[in-house]
Amino acid sequence: MNYNRKYYGFDFLSIFLFLLSFLFSLWQRTTPLGLFLFIYSAYRVFSKNTYKRQKEYDTFYTYANKIFNKIGIKIPYYIAPLNFSAVTPLISNLRYKINQRREFKITKCPYCKQKLRLPRGKGKITVTCKTCLKEFKFKT
Repeated sequence: MNYNRKYYGFDFLSIFLFLLSFLFSLWQRTTPLGLFLFIYSAYRVFSKNTYKRQKEYDTFYTYANKIFNKIGIKIPYYIAPLNFSAVTPLISNLRYKINQRREFKITKCPYCKQKLRLPRGKGKITVTCKTCLKEFKFKT
């Protein structure tokens, strides 16, 4: 499932606010302002009201280009959105591994060092390794 489709995502204003919040957080007196800018930047990224965020960006783009045009810099209107779809399989894989650790005990064969997955809570059991076919006892 692609969760990031319903959020606004990163644009140049969000990145600008994030970098500005980092700069303000370097000095102790401006740390609260830096924290506020960081929270607002994160709010913009994860907002579902895309129409309002787009209007904010249009206003920012207009005024920022007026300022930056005087020094010869042009801000791009559209930056390709960052794609978080690669993160979703990593999270589900991590969740799967945590559940596996909860339900099974991972051990190594004392003879061939092959990893074995044994069910938890069965007491002392006799295990046969599938690679070397040796038997050993293990407490789960």
